[in-house]
Amino acid sequence: MKYVVLVVLLVCFTSGPVAGTDVYRGVAVRDGGAIEGRIGYAGPLPDPVTYKPTKDVEVCGPGAHTTDEISVNSEGGVRYALVYLTDIEEGAALDRKSAARLDQTGCQFVPHIVTVPRGGTLEIFNNDGILHNVRTSSKKNAPFNKAQPKFMKKIKHRFTSGPEKIKVNCDAHSWMSAWIVVTEHPYYTVTDEHGAFVLPDVPAGTYNIAIWHESFGIRNSEVTVPSGQSVRVDATFAKE
Repeated sequence: MKYVVLVVLLVCFTSGPVAGTDVYRGVAVRDGGAIEGRIGYAGPLPDPVTYKPTKDVEVCGPGAHTTDEISVNSEGGVRYALVYLTDIEEGAALDRKSAARLDQTGCQFVPHIVTVPRGGTLEIFNNDGILHNVRTSSKKNAPFNKAQPKFMKKIKHRFTSGPEKIKVNCDAHSWMSAWIVVTEHPYYTVTDEHGAFVLPDVPAGTYNIAIWHESFGIRNSEVTVPSGQSVRVDATFAKE
């Protein structure tokens, strides 16, 4: 498969969030292409976010821990960066029936970013056998605050508005945080432990691609997807 390569330098800490499109049509995609690449970080990293559990230590673990807010591997690959198209109006249909999953394990939310389609359901699991609390901060979707005691292994919540990025915290354990991303189309993905990502089955065309990280900021770039081909977008965050 042929590739078109786009290299983007991203300067962090300077730009606000960008919302996705609110109008989207699911259609059969013919001769779609793909956008794939790697998100990296250049230069000295900010200090990691650390914490020491002050309660439920037998479950949360003693000593110092590092959160997933800044997760960069030895080669500079950025994990938990959100990559998405902001202006696509039609493409592959969004699956609104299958439930997304967010776990609470070892007093951390796993994964750190979970995507949920508008109209879809998020299942939140308590795997720790202790009291947790799930509290969201949102604007488009109604916020919720739900206690999840040890006997309540799973709770469900349906997101009817969007799209938006929603911060989630646990009031029982102040260091626990994650992001719920409500989507209007399927062209959202989260980078893996190597900083890699793939957006498959993209209709041929030119789009705005956004790369967002909660600590490093957000940047946008134009990308053209050829019919039946892949375009590679390698981007690097760097502090000014």
